[in-house]
Amino acid sequence: MSRLKSIVRLLLPPVLVPKAWGSPFEAANWSPRRGAVPGASPSDARNELTPGVRTELVRKARYLHKNSGFVRELVANMAIYSTGDGIRVQAQSGNPAWNRKAEEFFSLWAARCEVTRRFSFAECQSLVCRGVDIDGEYFVHKTRDAEGEPRIQLIESHRIGDEFGSKETIDGVGLDAWGAPVFYRVLEDGRKVRDLPAEAILHIHEPEWAGGVRSHPTIQHSINHVLDEMELLALEKHAVKDNADVARVLKTARGEIDDNGDFVVGGGSTGGEASDPVTLQRIVGGKLVALKPDESLDSFQSNRPSPTFTGFLEHLRRDAALGVIPFEFAADSSKIGGAGVRLIVAKADRRFSFRQLILERRLIQPVWAYVIGDAIDRGLLPPVAGWWKITSVPPRRITVDAGREAQQNRADVEMGLKTLSDHYAELGADFGEEIERRATDAKMILETALKYGVPVDMLWKPAIREQRQA
Repeated sequence: MSRLKSIVRLLLPPVLVPKAWGSPFEAANWSPRRGAVPGASPSDARNELTPGVRTELVRKARYLHKNSGFVRELVANMAIYSTGDGIRVQAQSGNPAWNRKAEEFFSLWAARCEVTRRFSFAECQSLVCRGVDIDGEYFVHKTRDAEGEPRIQLIESHRIGDEFGSKETIDGVGLDAWGAPVFYRVLEDGRKVRDLPAEAILHIHEPEWAGGVRSHPTIQHSINHVLDEMELLALEKHAVKDNADVARVLKTARGEIDDNGDFVVGGGSTGGEASDPVTLQRIVGGKLVALKPDESLDSFQSNRPSPTFTGFLEHLRRDAALGVIPFEFAADSSKIGGAGVRLIVAKADRRFSFRQLILERRLIQPVWAYVIGDAIDRGLLPPVAGWWKITSVPPRRITVDAGREAQQNRADVEMGLKTLSDHYAELGADFGEEIERRATDAKMILETALKYGVPVDMLWKPAIREQRQA
């Protein structure tokens, strides 16, 4: 061992000489049977995720999203099940009347909230969610339009940056002495730059470290796997096409064929001993080919793609899906049954819930405070205590046992183990709106029964009342 150490120290530069010789942690020991792990000594994430590294990851991730159906499915599932038709907002101040008025105001603003008036707030949520997976981050600028109305501007990750070697920012983000963002440098058309204050920018991403400033694509660990899969699949497709073009194989002991061998094999009878193909064809039908004594004509059967190859591709996809959403949820659930399906759906639901938390804390809450606060300043809404307090209503949670869970939810609500607001939130519905609708429906039932002189039970018979009477 000591001799091996001496040889290694002579061959390797001083910087690359291992420093964990004889460690009880086997992973820290160097071995000539393993390749060297890339990367320098541990450092802050901002030093590892340099602008060049991040740009290359984003470039490849965008390419895969354009050309890989599997990657598109991963990104689309995350956006569809996390945002759906939009994460709605519920005001939580102590004034119910003001809450309804503020929600109506925000809903009208959200219809065309983006500065170009092309996207609604629900569409902006979906775009941001997709951008977090593809680019790793998304930036939202709180701004105003020409009329002075509050708007949001969507800024993609490649628009935030700086010139190479600049000391003013770290990859387009200016920091103070404590590491807090002070401004974001926006790269405009015509090689122009504009510094926007940090108070006006929302940086939406899933933080994975404390020492980072920018973020990498969520699918960055899948890039090489998916690229390899696409290249292997393209080569295999060419091979399958080549094999499909070969129908039969002429085998000869001489190793050569005549010039007209593609269509006519042999030259007819030899010495008057061979049968006449034309005569045989008249007797037995079909097509006959005359071969020489040392030749044979066999049908070609291709075994490509093989089951081994398809299993290899599945392994690449499965490993690429790890860290995003379960592979069985995104691609193929045929190999799992009952309990496995419930586990996969539960894991996916947790992943979607975490993305909803990121969107709520980093996008929805600040935008609500910006829009409603501006409305209060301009006198469009009266000020109330706790006007900034909200809860979000995500889309309906995914489930595989809708009937069983619905029955259990009804029992929990009746027993008082679950509130009606929680029940409606799981269905992606607003509690206040649903209660208003129930009251409106009940009033209409009573008025209709009185109008036509019929018992209320003929129009509506609540099941809860029957159970209590029983």
